[in-house]
Amino acid sequence: MKLTDKLLGGHISIGNITIYGRNAMHWAVDIRTKKWGYVCFTLPLFCFGKWWGLYFYCSPDGTPRNATYWLYGKQKHL
Repeated sequence: MKLTDKLLGGHISIGNITIYGRNAMHWAVDIRTKKWGYVCFTLPLFCFGKWWGLYFYCSPDGTPRNATYWLYGKQKHL
């Protein structure tokens, strides 16, 4: 495992916000809310040899598959 993967590959949770690093979530942020469930988005950054686009969605369980609202991006890589 590369040092950058070890340092940037995990996640950190602060209250109801979780920030994912350079891992399967591709630099994502999940925010738990009572009204919308999870508000999720990724940052358009370089990860695993390619650029991953921005996406934004709301989901009751935090998964793109069950998204109730999808604002931006394609689901092809999710």
